[in-house]
Amino acid sequence: MLATFLAAFMLLAALPVERVEYLMGKMMEAGLTREESQTLLDDKRVEVYPPRVVQSKEIDWDKMIANLVRPASVKRGVEFQKNCRSALGKAEQRYGVDPDVLVGLIRLESNFGTYTGTHVTFNVFYTHFSQKEEEKRWKWAADNLAALAAYCKTSAGDCFEVKGSYGGAMGAAQFLPFSVIEWGTDGNGDEMVNPYDMEDAIVSAANFLVEHGWHDGHEAALGRYYGSSVGYPRAVLSYAEALREASEVGQIVTQELTASAAGNQ
Repeated sequence: MLATFLAAFMLLAALPVERVEYLMGKMMEAGLTREESQTLLDDKRVEVYPPRVVQSKEIDWDKMIANLVRPASVKRGVEFQKNCRSALGKAEQRYGVDPDVLVGLIRLESNFGTYTGTHVTFNVFYTHFSQKEEEKRWKWAADNLAALAAYCKTSAGDCFEVKGSYGGAMGAAQFLPFSVIEWGTDGNGDEMVNPYDMEDAIVSAANFLVEHGWHDGHEAALGRYYGSSVGYPRAVLSYAEALREASEVGQIVTQELTASAAGNQ
């Protein structure tokens, strides 16, 4: 135990003082005491991931879209839309975001919440914070570490139990911790924002899109959601269109069956 504590302490001690003080300052701005901040950073579970673990992944968007719009994939979207009708309706009413687009976003981000990531979110950002040379990048990581610490304190959770993607995104809508604090929205009325709750995730995603220009341009807002306009907006909108077409076909079939049944009476 002493060895693991010393390892965590040495990780922090090896960093430039300016960097550590910036992070400590951000954590205190977020509502932690200096002691609470120091305890988190000295935790024996602090770990720096190998670069390959947290590096961006190349995506073949054409292949991705072809898989997304397959009948089985779209069918799951139709079922998800039915199951989450209340939250999707609330998001549309409050923010004016098309439910089909939100379903496409959740499908793309986490496969409807079935895969939200297995990496320790604190360590993902600590890796970037400690390893990135560019000031903009390590400050981005520090801001997310502070936001994550604030989220954990508010929810009375253990920061090292929070799991997410290799990029540090959490929950069904894959929000970064900073985004949870800034744009996270209570969707189920429990007066808390939980990115792992589907209702909160759906409404939060709608809020983010609106705050980032949804009503001025759907593709641009989706690009800001993902952090890049290459591929992602096209993928979400392609799935949304496939979902709409499937719903229309389903409605026609239902109407035909209803008419047929009435004619046989």
